Amino acid sequence: MRLTLTHAELDATYGLRAGVAMSLRLPYDVKDQRVHYTTLTGAPFTPPYGDIHHRTETLRGLADGDLLVLWQPARDWSFGFGTTLPFGDTVPDPVELGREGKKHEHIQFGSGVFAPEVEIGFHTARVSAIVHATIPLSENDEGFRAPKNFRWSAGPSFNIARVRATLTAAGQYQTIGRWNGETDEGTGFSNGGLRLQLAIPAPRGVTITPSVYRELYSHGFNDETFSQGTTVGVTVTRMFGR
Repeated sequence: MRLTLTHAELDATYGLRAGVAMSLRLPYDVKDQRVHYTTLTGAPFTPPYGDIHHRTETLRGLADGDLLVLWQPARDWSFGFGTTLPFGDTVPDPVELGREGKKHEHIQFGSGVFAPEVEIGFHTARVSAIVHATIPLSENDEGFRAPKNFRWSAGPSFNIARVRATLTAAGQYQTIGRWNGETDEGTGFSNGGLRLQLAIPAPRGVTITPSVYRELYSHGFNDETFSQGTTVGVTVTRMFGR
């Protein structure tokens, strides 16, 4: 199974007062899944249960956003506190539907609950590091408890002419999600790699930041195997004054 994810998001940060700001993130995802069944010898195979489980399909929709209050008590340190916003669609329990032999969906766009978030950042002119945690505390109406997710990155920054370059080691650790206490397939892994991004100044207060991420290791829990291909992205930032 191959899942190609196209992810776009609108981020807005508003300064409330000196050292305090509010951040809103609204994401939109396109999830393109391609499934190919084979026998252990590699021959094509059509499962007797048809396409009730995994199937080739493309799904689109809003994903869960988040709202954070950002606090910078000192020059180099920043803290964020907030919650996810359950905008993304959820699905009925696929474990139970699978047992009943009914068509079901494993891909979701959200958790269905408000989940607390916290982040800690350290930034200087030469180095930056950040840790971000999302910790769901409850199940949604379908009995789904989303996994805890911890993301991290750290690395140096340097100038190349007028371009600011940042090279970071980055990764995440995700626990196993549960459907009414049972394992949600596709959750539970740790991975890490290197990300290179360039901050390129443009007219009218705009900064264009292309980036590329290459996974170096990945480990799935419960004997599942995950791997992430090379990921590319671009961020466009516009600063407004008052």
